[in-house]
Amino acid sequence: MTSLLRLCSAFLLFIWMACGAQAEEVIRGYHADITVLPDATIEVTETITVNAEGNEIRRGIFRDFPLYARDARGRRQKVDFELISVERDGRPEPNHTESVSGGIRIYTGSADVFLRPGEYVYTITYRTGRQIRYFDDHDELYWNVTGNGWLFPIDRAGATVTLPDGAVPTRTTLYTGPSGSTAQNAREIPGSNGLEFQTTQPLGPGEGLTIVLAFDKGVVAAPSSEDSTWWFIRDNLNTIIGFGGLAVIFLYYLRSWAAVGRDPPKGVVVPRWDPPEGISPALVNYIDNKGFSGAGWTALAAAALNLAVAGYVELDDLDSSITIRRTGKAITGKLQSGEAALIAEIPSSGDTLVIDKANGKKVQSVGNRFRQAIEKEHRNKYYKGNAGYTSLGIGLSIAVVASLFIFGDLDEDVYALIFVPTFFSVFFGTFTIGLVNSFRRGRSLFSKIIAILALALIGFVALSTMGLMLISMWMDLESTHQFPVLIAFGGILLVNLLFFFLMGAPTPLGRKLMDGIEGLRIYLTLAEKDRMNMAGAPTMSPSHFEKLLPYAVALGVEKPWSTAFETWLATAAAGAAAAAYSPGWYHGSNPGGFGDRIGGFSSSMASTIASTIPTPPPSSSSSSSGFSGGSSGGGGGGGGGGGW
Repeated sequence: MTSLLRLCSAFLLFIWMACGAQAEEVIRGYHADITVLPDATIEVTETITVNAEGNEIRRGIFRDFPLYARDARGRRQKVDFELISVERDGRPEPNHTESVSGGIRIYTGSADVFLRPGEYVYTITYRTGRQIRYFDDHDELYWNVTGNGWLFPIDRAGATVTLPDGAVPTRTTLYTGPSGSTAQNAREIPGSNGLEFQTTQPLGPGEGLTIVLAFDKGVVAAPSSEDSTWWFIRDNLNTIIGFGGLAVIFLYYLRSWAAVGRDPPKGVVVPRWDPPEGISPALVNYIDNKGFSGAGWTALAAAALNLAVAGYVELDDLDSSITIRRTGKAITGKLQSGEAALIAEIPSSGDTLVIDKANGKKVQSVGNRFRQAIEKEHRNKYYKGNAGYTSLGIGLSIAVVASLFIFGDLDEDVYALIFVPTFFSVFFGTFTIGLVNSFRRGRSLFSKIIAILALALIGFVALSTMGLMLISMWMDLESTHQFPVLIAFGGILLVNLLFFFLMGAPTPLGRKLMDGIEGLRIYLTLAEKDRMNMAGAPTMSPSHFEKLLPYAVALGVEKPWSTAFETWLATAAAGAAAAAYSPGWYHGSNPGGFGDRIGGFSSSMASTIASTIPTPPPSSSSSSSGFSGGSSGGGGGGGGGGGW
C-alpha cells in the first residue's frame, strides 16, 4: 500500500512538472535556412517555434535585427536589410517594423488581436547584404544565427547554409552562449559538408548560436572599387558631414574674423580729465560697452545727472522713487541725442518724470526712446557687430545640422542626446564670458573673490556632471559609433558661440575714443595724491566733481570718484564754504554730507530705474534625455527578440 502511494505521488509530481514546463514561455525550436547568393547577398528564412502563455507573448513575437556589422578589419559598417515576408503557422501574418538603437524591430501580429495559449510557428524571411567578410586568402560568413538578445530560453537551435554552385566551406567553427563566449555547445551535422549545424544543449535567455564558414575566394562576388568607395562614404557619412561641416564653419568664421573682426591696434592711453571730443556721458557708456550696459539704464542715469549738473533739471531722491523735474533754465546750444530725447519727456518748466513702480510702463517707454535716439545717430559709427557675417555663419551651421539629420544615419538616441552637447556648449560659453566679466574694470576685490569662488564651484560641479554623462554616453554609443556626431555638434555650437563675441570690432574712430575713455577712467580712479601730481590737472572742487560725476556713473567708477571728493572735503584746503556746499539740483532724503548722499544716489540710480520696469510673464520649459541600447553577437545577423 505504501509503495502504491509513493508511486502515485511520483506520478502526480511528474504530471505537475510536465504541466509547469508546458506552461513556460519558451522557444521550442529555432532554425535558420541561410542562402548565400553569388552577388554576396544573403537570404535567410528563420523558423521560430514558440510556446505562448499570454504573459510576454500576447499578440505575437518581435525580432530585432542589427543594421551594423564588423568587416574583416573590425570596422563598423552599415548592412542592407529587406524584410520579405512574415508567416504564422504557414499563413501570412500582419506585421510592422520600428527603428531601434542600431537596428530594426519586426513585430508579428496585430495590436488588437490576442493569441490563445499554445504553440505557434513563426517564419520570418529577409534579405541582407554586406555580410560577407573578405580576407586575402579566403572569404567568410560569420553569422550570429539566433542573436544574443532573446528574452526567452531556446530549447534547440540550428542552421542550414547553402553556398553558390554547390560550394562547400574549407573550414567551420561554432560558438554558443552569451556575447563574447567561446563555448562550443553545438556540432556540425555529419555528412552535411560543413553546411548544417545544431546545438547540443539548450540556450538560456541572452545566449545564442554563432557559426563561421570559410570558403574559397571567387565563390561570391567581391565588391568593386566603386562599391567600396560608396560604402566608405555611407559608413562614415555622419562623421564626414559633422566634422567636415565643423571645419568649413570654423574656417569661414576665422576668415571673416580676420577680414572684419580684428580690433584696430590700441593707442597710447594717458590719464585725462575731460571726455574725449566732448561726447556725452550716455555716449561714453555706449562706446565703452560696445552698446549699452545694464539695458541702457546706466546711460539714462548718467544723462539725467548731466542735465541736472547743467541746471536743466532737478533730482528728488526719495525713499522709493526718483523725480526728475524740469527747471526754468532755457537750453543753450544743442543737446546730444540721448539727453535731447530725455528732456523732451519734460519739455516745460515744472514738468516731472516720476520713476517708481506705479509709473513703470512710462519709464520703460522713455528708456526705449532714449536708447533709440542714441543708436539711430551712432549705430555702427564706433563699433560694428558684423551681424551679417555672424548670421551667415549661423545659417551655414543650420545647413550642416540639417544635412546631418536629412542625409546622415543617426540613431534615435542621438536626437535626445543632442541636448547634452547643446547644454554644455552654451554653459561653457557663458561660463567663460562670466569669468571674463567678473574681472571687468570697476569690480571690487571682494566681488572678484566671490566671482572666482562661485565660478570655481559651478565649474567643478558642471565638469564632474559632464564627465559622468560623457562616460555614460560613451558606453551607450560606442557600439553604434554615434559619439563623434555629438562631438561635432557640440563643436559647431561652441564655434558659433565663440565667434558671436569675437566677430564685433571697434572702428578706427571707436578705438580712438575708447583709448580716450580709458584715460578718463584712469583719472577718475586715481588716488588724490597721484591726481595732484599730474601736470596741468585741475584742482578738486565741487564744480569739478559735479562735472565729471555723470561720466563716473557712465563708467561705473562713481564710488572712487565720490570717495576722492569726500576726502578733499575733509581737508583744510576745501574751506568751510565748500565743505558745507549742497547743490540746488539735488534734493535727497538721506542724511550725511553731499559726497556721501550724491555718491550713494548715483551708484544706485540705474538699479532704481531698472527695478521700476514691469516684470515679463514667466515662461516654462522642459527637456529630457533618455538612453536605450541593445546587443548582438559576433559577426553579421544577431539581434534578439521577445513578446508583445
